[in-house]
Amino acid sequence: MREVVYAGAHLGYDTGKVPVGGGAQVGIHLIRQWVKQPRFSLTVLGSGPIPPVDSQHVRYVHIPWHVPGQDGTLTDLRVRGYASFSRQFERGVTEFLREYARDRTPRRVCVIHNDICEAGDFAAIGRMGYRQVAIFHVDVVDYTASIYLRGVVSAPTLARAYRGFARLGGARLLPDVARLILEKQETCAKCCDLLVVPSREMAEVIRASYPWRTDEDVLVIPWGAIVEEPSAGVEEEVRRISAQYGLDGSAPVLIALSRISPEKGQDLLLRALRVWERRGGGKLVTFICGAPAFVHGQGYMRRLRRLASRLRRVEVHFPGYVTGVRKAALFRLADLYVFPSRHESYGLTLVEALSAGLPVLTTDHRSARDLVRPEFGRVVPPTPAGVYQGLGELLSRREALSEMGTRARAFAAGLRFELAAARLAEAIEDLL
Repeated sequence: MREVVYAGAHLGYDTGKVPVGGGAQVGIHLIRQWVKQPRFSLTVLGSGPIPPVDSQHVRYVHIPWHVPGQDGTLTDLRVRGYASFSRQFERGVTEFLREYARDRTPRRVCVIHNDICEAGDFAAIGRMGYRQVAIFHVDVVDYTASIYLRGVVSAPTLARAYRGFARLGGARLLPDVARLILEKQETCAKCCDLLVVPSREMAEVIRASYPWRTDEDVLVIPWGAIVEEPSAGVEEEVRRISAQYGLDGSAPVLIALSRISPEKGQDLLLRALRVWERRGGGKLVTFICGAPAFVHGQGYMRRLRRLASRLRRVEVHFPGYVTGVRKAALFRLADLYVFPSRHESYGLTLVEALSAGLPVLTTDHRSARDLVRPEFGRVVPPTPAGVYQGLGELLSRREALSEMGTRARAFAAGLRFELAAARLAEAIEDLL
């Protein structure tokens, strides 16, 4: 049987308690799908203590790490701490594969990297003879250009600038955080046999940044819907939440759901709600769900609370990280899902909202045009004015939102994660 080693830095945690993000969710569900109908033997490497699936068909290996002064909570690491974590995981994966190759033929083994910055050493693993697949949950160069450099330069321009700088010997002068972004992704693009991305627009950016990559070796696989519908208790939770927040159906309910982090753009929604109030908009109830996670999360959370405190007719609630029955209940209570990201590769929670039968308002991220249609949503610029305009269009006809939600659910029914998992499995088999 063919062999696959799946290395995911965010694997090994209880996702019901730890907000490790969409990349981990994709990794976990790929593994679960592949276990149902084993097509290759599977070894999983992760940084957490809990195997992502309880199966005799999967061997789980914990890659240990330690950042001084931290309590071992991955999502609370600051910039330098996270860089240290990434390098430790890189070394752990690379050393494991070096040992793994002692009694195997590496060219018959495919290594799947579930992350880029936190992956093993692409060049060293390639020299060992392994086939390599990299899943781009985030194009970190594009993220840096969009968020940290505020779009002043594009990702392809930044990648070209790095190559020129590296040719002059300047790469070694960069801080390790910058090397993890620029050098690591450059090496990935040079050494991996296949790059997997979730949207067509993301593939275009990757090919423009690394022009030696072709249509054949940049594979677009939209992940589809990852939905775990609770079996019971949703109606009771709906009643509990309604009583807790005084929801009587008189005011539209908005919900946004993602980790609390600047790229997720929750501040754009709050600023749009400020405009809503200034222009005489009626009462709204808004749930901003999620927990602060990774690098800038805590400071950004304080900023969001300050913005929310300035609102008067719009109620804003921060219920924290929600999963299971509570998340399903909030979806059921909402009239509209708002996804205000400044930068997004796909949008798993957006597809989850569509599957729950909610119309959506989203900013124009990399997958927005693939996932949202006028008959059940709006795509707007990532600005407070854009979000305000979208709110005005959708909420002006509140009675139509239910029908839009029905069309959203019908569209999402065709976005099946198991099809994405099967397609990736076929691509891996072709490599081997």
